[in-house]
Amino acid sequence: MSRGIWWALVFAGILFFLYRVGTVLTPFLFAILLAYILYPLVVAVESRGASRVAAIFLVYAFCGVALGIVFYLTLPNLLRELEEMARKLPHQAVQLEELGQDAVGIFRRVELPTTIQEAVDNLLARVQQALERLAGRVMQILLDLFANIVSLLISPVLAFYLLRDHQAMRERALRYVPARYRGDAQYVLREVNVALNGFFRGQLWICLFVGLFIYGGLALLKIPYALFIGLLAGLFDIIPYFGPVLGFLPAAALALSQSPLTVLWVLLLFIAANQIENSLISPWLIGDRVGLHPLVVIFAVLVGGYLMGILGLLIAVPVAAIGRVLLDFFLLRRPQVK
Repeated sequence: MSRGIWWALVFAGILFFLYRVGTVLTPFLFAILLAYILYPLVVAVESRGASRVAAIFLVYAFCGVALGIVFYLTLPNLLRELEEMARKLPHQAVQLEELGQDAVGIFRRVELPTTIQEAVDNLLARVQQALERLAGRVMQILLDLFANIVSLLISPVLAFYLLRDHQAMRERALRYVPARYRGDAQYVLREVNVALNGFFRGQLWICLFVGLFIYGGLALLKIPYALFIGLLAGLFDIIPYFGPVLGFLPAAALALSQSPLTVLWVLLLFIAANQIENSLISPWLIGDRVGLHPLVVIFAVLVGGYLMGILGLLIAVPVAAIGRVLLDFFLLRRPQVK
């Protein structure tokens, strides 16, 4: 069996395994993400003379204090917004439904030839059905997202072991690779690490920027629940291309309850955030380290969402980046690294 076929079978087997145990992997994926983010801080503390375990605990303590301050400043407002939304959401939903029916009525009152009128009616019916399906999908994503937050409770423990033992774990894993392929495996692991490093750390800062930018803009526009929508926008921005749309929908719905002009301002705000992200921040923080064409990213996100739901949306780009590294290695015939 040739080297390429052997590695292709291994990669296909890993993908099939991930698909079958996707739900169980959630805390481990959170742990890997956390380990990638905290590793530079751990190395910086360790370089000053602390042991690896002491460095991890110091970084954990620092992050815990920082998160505690953030929660202290934002959690009361966030809970207040959620409580207010729970009270007002049914009434606002009725208002939006009536507004949509009025808009449909305007189109249907226009006198058009029978054939065109039927086409318009069919189009409006399909648009309404599409919006209902989209709203249901967004709600399902939110429910899945909040359900997976429970996994965060054990992720720091898993991340601790990854940070402490990652070198030993890698060396032990390499023992299972035949000696003549070990250099190739080390090269591929380094390339995967570069791609994932660039994506995870860069995406964290991008999501933070988007969340703060949207929150600040909505607060200036006096849109209700600006903090909650900013949080959603930051979280959804993890999903390439589709995340901004998912974050815009609740903001637009709330803005529509004020006036159609406010929706336009909210749209411009999200467009500005997206343009700044794509033109300035993303090239600076991530650059071309992931190495994926936008069409490949969109395809990967769609496939990931179809196969594994919210988890698939989150891991689609990292998995595609790993696949890109393997394809580059085998198709371009990278030299074996000793």
